[in-house]
Amino acid sequence: MSKVDSEDSWILFVVGVALAAFIVSKFSPHLGLDMATGGMVLARLAVWVVAVGLSWKLSDEFPALGLKAIWPLLLSLHWLCWWPALDFWAVKGVAPHLVRQEMLPWWAAWYTRWGVLLGIAAWGYIMKKLFDRD
Repeated sequence: MSKVDSEDSWILFVVGVALAAFIVSKFSPHLGLDMATGGMVLARLAVWVVAVGLSWKLSDEFPALGLKAIWPLLLSLHWLCWWPALDFWAVKGVAPHLVRQEMLPWWAAWYTRWGVLLGIAAWGYIMKKLFDRD
């Protein structure tokens, strides 16, 4: 067995940060985002992937937390991961200090975001109820 010395652990941290920055720098331009917004979206997606993985892992011990039980909620959370990108796209080209809620397009307004979030969850649970085989 090999043991990592605590004196060398900073190297692993630096490599991890550099790798994360590289991934964000490649991800962001493909979606027309800046680095900060791309980082926020990727961080939220990483948390979402962990939540999906935990749901999958815990499905045997806790069926109420399994993918089969909460997939509509997980789909809603996936939509939530993209909210920083919606903010960025909505105010692209406008100085940040000039942005007001009334200036946002309908697709970036709070009522659309929350409506789509609740709509995804409701649609998912309705589909789950309709196609449940229990």
